[in-house]
Amino acid sequence: MSEEIAEAAELTAEPESPDTGSVSVDDAVADVAGVADAGIAAERDRLARLLRETRLQLTMTQARLSALEQSSTLELGRTLVRAARRPWPRGAQLPRDLYRMWRGGSASQTPAGASPAMLALASAQLGDLAGGGQRLLSALTAPGLSAPGLAADSGPSLVVTGVLTSRACATLAPDAAVHPLLPHDADILLESCGADLVLIQASALLASSPWAYAVDPAGADRGRRLARLIAAARALGKPVIFVRDIQPHLAPGLDWVAGSCDVVTDDGLGVQLSLFNPIGLPVVRDERPVYAGIRDARESPALRALLDAVTGTNGDGDVVAVTGEVPWRRLPELYRSHRVFLAVSPDQALEQRACGARVIMAAGEPADLVRQLADATAAGPVDLAEVTGWLRGFYESEATAARLGALAGLAGISGVPGVPGVSGRCLALLAQAGDAAAARELSLSVRRQRLRPAELVVCAGDSERACRSVAAALSDLPGVQVIGHGGGDWLAACAARAQAPWAAPWEATRDVPDTYLLDLACARECSRADAVGYGGTAYQYVTFLKSPGLARRELLGAGGLDVGHGLRLFSVSGPIQLRSNPSDPPRPRLR
Repeated sequence: MSEEIAEAAELTAEPESPDTGSVSVDDAVADVAGVADAGIAAERDRLARLLRETRLQLTMTQARLSALEQSSTLELGRTLVRAARRPWPRGAQLPRDLYRMWRGGSASQTPAGASPAMLALASAQLGDLAGGGQRLLSALTAPGLSAPGLAADSGPSLVVTGVLTSRACATLAPDAAVHPLLPHDADILLESCGADLVLIQASALLASSPWAYAVDPAGADRGRRLARLIAAARALGKPVIFVRDIQPHLAPGLDWVAGSCDVVTDDGLGVQLSLFNPIGLPVVRDERPVYAGIRDARESPALRALLDAVTGTNGDGDVVAVTGEVPWRRLPELYRSHRVFLAVSPDQALEQRACGARVIMAAGEPADLVRQLADATAAGPVDLAEVTGWLRGFYESEATAARLGALAGLAGISGVPGVPGVSGRCLALLAQAGDAAAARELSLSVRRQRLRPAELVVCAGDSERACRSVAAALSDLPGVQVIGHGGGDWLAACAARAQAPWAAPWEATRDVPDTYLLDLACARECSRADAVGYGGTAYQYVTFLKSPGLARRELLGAGGLDVGHGLRLFSVSGPIQLRSNPSDPPRPRLR
């Protein structure tokens, strides 16, 4: 390669006529080197693709071999061969062995038939990988490059792809980079988007969706594509998670999909707090109880009788009003405009409570249900303190970000170095501690918090001895960094050393409740603001924050507070009571 570059340099070094200009030797060498690098990159991509195809074929061959070893035909042949080789005693035991195989044949074939069925469907398209019928776009797309029209996501969030509905994409988008797959481009996007998780959503296989009838025998082509997608994802080492978010009777034939995936969950994707939240509640809300949605024709007889008693068969009952079909994009507005809801789905009840409404689940006797609805209507609007308590519980376990973290843990990718997490929940605590006593007080105040920070950066002054004593006092906390700082802005120095995208300035002299950090983080997830604090108003956007409690890390750096235009500031509630030391420096302000 170096000889070719030298020859090209000699050729380009010959003088040219003044009309055509001249080309320098360095430019020619750079051009030839660029062509050589492009050839090496293309060869590397070809070998990488060949390796993935080989891994896919190996995975399917191993699964076929395992299915063959467990088949009844092979077991019958082995039993007959053993009886022929040893007529006594194996020949005498042959009737008993055959009877045992007959008795256990149906039980052994039913659960083991899911994975071989998926592989049998996927093997129908193995000819595409052999080279003869290979798709042109899939062959020419270099691995690791984003598909046309999709911007590469360089943030620290999870990258999620799979068979998803449009509502699921909108639910996951605030907390992850989402690349939905369609039947015609699933192979290309699966290789190019660099996904951490592959989600197969059961509701995305219903009618009117791109993957409709993929589990129906009538849609054999679409079913083969889905099976090929699952097999390719597992061959690439990507965990495949099946989200069973619908009733089994709505989509029969999902057993082979569940048996082919790595993890199966029935919890759904949770409630997205950035969509369903109590921000901007109207002053006057409708008091009449509402049933949001349309009545399901497949309701159980008991539930149908209960709902008919309170809504009327035509949806014009005297107790509860039925809204009819509402687009999912208008649901947050609907939930914020009413005070009481009658719900059947637990997931819908979570979304309605997150919007500050009272929810009564449809259960029990009609008379009891009518009394509960009347009591909820007479109770008036929900107090903001009660809604905040609900939001705390949602943030910890029911929010979409929490469900994503749980799915990552089930798939075995949480805590693995190099695998990103939900960036909005990575929080760093920035504090000062001059000696071991102050560090112990800081440790006690941090451990009292319901929400523990992922990182703790402490400024201990310019003394090496003080840094060692502070580090020893904080050794019981994870992710501790102790830095020395002789003077200047300690907050900017701590923010420069932190790695988390969000930072919370902390003062040990503060007398704050144990939900202080949790309320700030929950308000940030609801508002998606750049800074959150206590600015005098309750759950509203403001134009000025005297003391930001949680902000983007770059805003707390040197000179970062001067960029006030375009920032979204959010106030949780009124200012909290502080017992501050008069000698402490003033806190930064965001305007």
